[in-house]
Amino acid sequence: MATKPIVTGARMSIAEFLDLPDTEERNKMELDDGELYIMPRPRFVHQFLVMRIAMYISNYLDSFAEPPASVHIDPVTIFSREPGYVLVPDLTVILSDGPGQIVGGYFEGVPDITVEVLSTDRNRDLVRKRQIYSEAGVSEYWIFDPENDTALLLELRDGDYVSRALLTADDTLTTPLLPGLAIPLSELFHHRQRPTDA
Repeated sequence: MATKPIVTGARMSIAEFLDLPDTEERNKMELDDGELYIMPRPRFVHQFLVMRIAMYISNYLDSFAEPPASVHIDPVTIFSREPGYVLVPDLTVILSDGPGQIVGGYFEGVPDITVEVLSTDRNRDLVRKRQIYSEAGVSEYWIFDPENDTALLLELRDGDYVSRALLTADDTLTTPLLPGLAIPLSELFHHRQRPTDA
């Protein structure tokens, strides 16, 4: 039996997608309405920002005896089986009382917060993923732009995203989903160790 090509645009089922070899390249693939999408390799500044955001959220969660959520970097997330949507957000936050579950190394369900750091395929994060996340019911979508040093915070209202804030390096990121979390964006955008390959 012929194998399907592993190229952007190839059509496959959820089962076929999840059965792809578990390689480094596999972690850069998504299934968008049954169509394979191979993500560009992330730049250093992209990875730096993702790790710093995760660090702040993780430190916040560590302050609780029973953390109210969990944070995950590059989680393979099954948003929907029919049609097939398996995406790999840069970062997700999942509240502890949510209905989703981790099964076989994948998260199946809807995260409460998804985070994307814009890279070379900006349109995918700004348009396509915004549409997918809103239709799936993700409560908040944070979009970090290392070119302009901004963070756009979107929240779901009546099935669509509205902008809650467009933050700059002078601002502090907060969210009602995690009361007490405060991320000073100067520590991300103006950090002395930030790579310069934006």
